[in-house]
Amino acid sequence: MGQTLIDIDGIPARYMTLLMIGELVDITTVFGEKLNLNVTDTFILASLAFFSSRRGLLDAVDRGELTTDGPGIFQIQHHPINAKSIHLKLGMSRETVRRRLIYLEQRGLIKKRDDGYFFPVQIGEDDVTRHLREYCVAAALRLHDKLTPYLASLP
Repeated sequence: MGQTLIDIDGIPARYMTLLMIGELVDITTVFGEKLNLNVTDTFILASLAFFSSRRGLLDAVDRGELTTDGPGIFQIQHHPINAKSIHLKLGMSRETVRRRLIYLEQRGLIKKRDDGYFFPVQIGEDDVTRHLREYCVAAALRLHDKLTPYLASLP
């Protein structure tokens, strides 16, 4: 890993860390309030959403099909993720992850295929994360405003 130009022990690094941790706590609260999920379910759903949609989004960006200039609606391919992958990433028991995936599927928040669970494209009646996207966009703007003074001086 490359050397950082920010003093990790300095006040700016501590401030940035505080902001990021605060956003993590806040997004966990948003999941709880908007989707009625506990922390375990929040992290399992967030992991599944991230891993399920990451490859499709990155592939679309790499092919030039998805840019900041394009339309807001874009169909990406979501990929199934199994309980073992989530259990290994989060360090939760495999059985807990398996049970919670079944629960999240029963709630209609995720879908199941033979090779695992996936996070459905969030459009129309399947869109359960609009509030979360609104929060994330607002959080990114907040972080941008608060971090710009510390990052602007970097080469």
